[in-house]
Amino acid sequence: MLKNRVGRLRLLWVSVGLLLSSVGVAQTVVDSDRDGLSDDKEQVLLEQFLPTFMISATDCAIRPSRFEPDQSIPKPVAVDGTIYGQVFPIPGSQNVEIHYYTLWDRDCGRIKHPLDVEHVSVIVANQQGSEPEALYWYAGSHEKTACDISSGARAKAIGAEQHGPKVWSSSGKHALYLRKDMCHHGCGADSCDDDVELAQNSQVINLGELNNPANGSSWVTSSLWALADKMDSDFSADLIARLDATSGETVITLRGSSSLRGTIQGGDAALGGAAIGVQHTSTALDTANGHTSRSLGKATRATRRSLKRAWNAVFGATK
Repeated sequence: MLKNRVGRLRLLWVSVGLLLSSVGVAQTVVDSDRDGLSDDKEQVLLEQFLPTFMISATDCAIRPSRFEPDQSIPKPVAVDGTIYGQVFPIPGSQNVEIHYYTLWDRDCGRIKHPLDVEHVSVIVANQQGSEPEALYWYAGSHEKTACDISSGARAKAIGAEQHGPKVWSSSGKHALYLRKDMCHHGCGADSCDDDVELAQNSQVINLGELNNPANGSSWVTSSLWALADKMDSDFSADLIARLDATSGETVITLRGSSSLRGTIQGGDAALGGAAIGVQHTSTALDTANGHTSRSLGKATRATRRSLKRAWNAVFGATK
């Protein structure tokens, strides 16, 4: 009897499912960040164009971190290589802009500090009825500093039209480069020599929008890091015109002065040399101080012995 009832219930549910399908009942579309793109569509795009991140095998921060959701202050909870993303429509077109963020628990450069945000972005043609296609790529490197060497390229020039490109992260500073050899032209003592591919432990986590964060990413607006500044568009009309004017397999530097970077890079080397010199001088002074202290110690002990012998000679004779 029980088996018959279960069988009839299963048949009923199958019939209901077929009925709903036949009448075309609309599925619920979720748009958490309220930008006109569904969460599902954004996730598909994030996964398709995810770059291959090459990070330093000896980075003191090890890997990008995952942060605790629903917190106003960014709190790293796992150094697991999590990548965060953002997708938003470009007004006046059917194109979208996608950002990928490496969020680190610390910056290990010469001037160390907690928390670090770097990103790479892309414009994707998202025409209805056509496969999404990347048009332009951008990589942020020391943005809005004297060392800014952020770069860009047409997607076709770097073979990244249907998927993400390789992107190199400098050791400790985490500046991002579309070409490995560009890393040495920065002025932040950047190095990408000991690079290894970042292993992905999970899907890209969608941050949503600055005013409508998704997946518990309420810490995007925190003043403790520069994440909010990087959530706006990277592609001005002038920048796109510069990229359109390039030819061949060309990655170009978009901002900053090469002469200024060279001056700072030379100063950075001098600073490193000065630091080594100071260390050597300090060691020499410590050695000299040690020798002086030992010499003074010997002199003091000799003087003490001489005084003791004189004391004994004088007062011992009067007894």
